[in-house]
Amino acid sequence: MATKAIELPTAATSEKASGAGGAAAVFFIPKSVITELYTSGISVGTANTVTNPLDVIKVRLQLARNQLAAGVKPPGMIATGINVVRTEGVGALWSGLGPSLARGFFFGGARLGLYTPIKTVICGENSKPSLEMKVLSGSLSGGLAAAVTSPIELIKTRLQAAGRDPTVPKTSVGVIRAVVAADGVAGLWKGAMPGLIRSAILTAAQCATYDEVKRTVTATTGWTDGVELHLTSSMIAGLVTTTITNPIDVIKTRMFVGGKSYSGPMACAAHVLKSDGLIGFMKGWSASYARLGPHTVIMFLTAERLRKYAGLQSL
Repeated sequence: MATKAIELPTAATSEKASGAGGAAAVFFIPKSVITELYTSGISVGTANTVTNPLDVIKVRLQLARNQLAAGVKPPGMIATGINVVRTEGVGALWSGLGPSLARGFFFGGARLGLYTPIKTVICGENSKPSLEMKVLSGSLSGGLAAAVTSPIELIKTRLQAAGRDPTVPKTSVGVIRAVVAADGVAGLWKGAMPGLIRSAILTAAQCATYDEVKRTVTATTGWTDGVELHLTSSMIAGLVTTTITNPIDVIKTRMFVGGKSYSGPMACAAHVLKSDGLIGFMKGWSASYARLGPHTVIMFLTAERLRKYAGLQSL
């Protein structure tokens, strides 16, 4: 990892020479980490923009069971998308894009951008980390990012789930006001725990799978870093990640939208199990993969290209 650093002066550094040889308080951020964060943020933001319509459809599918009469089968992914366009217009497919971009840059940048630095700290710069260490690194970077940015995810999800209901806020500020009025400031972190768990598992599955598959494919085929290697690895990573994270995603979505309807993640999971059975935890899997598959591919392809331009090592 590069040793260059960006020096951020704190309040104590403004008068470096004051006192008898008073030492300046300086916080060093490695330049490579800053580069990791912004290249990752741009990569995830690009993927979020392209796949936002699929994210809207996924949210609507996951909530469809609660919005229909008992015994009525909810529509599929294509029918849901057509219905959204027909009743709300094409623009509705990009509902919540603002928070999605903010979340992509800050949350996505942190969870993906911190993966390599954390892995390096845990395993050492020149070592070959095991799969377990890659999973641990992904879990730490994903969990940390989710804990900080959970309110942005809540706002995005509520905007995407709003539909044409006139009682539901249609702006980020409106959502914040409604949540704070109903649940207090702490309500902005409603669903944070399943979100944190999902993010930790998502990042671990996504990054560790991509990392491991990429090296396995390279050893098997002899491919060097290039589009075919990145595409193959990211497609497999997207499939694995979707399957692992879908149950947590269902709980997270229902808690984000349901507010005080559920006392916690376990209560929400029990409700899903009682009302829909085990299959309910896979609700919206096709829409999730339709989004997360391309999202993973776009994210890693963009990240690898940006990393090359920025002088960083390949993921």
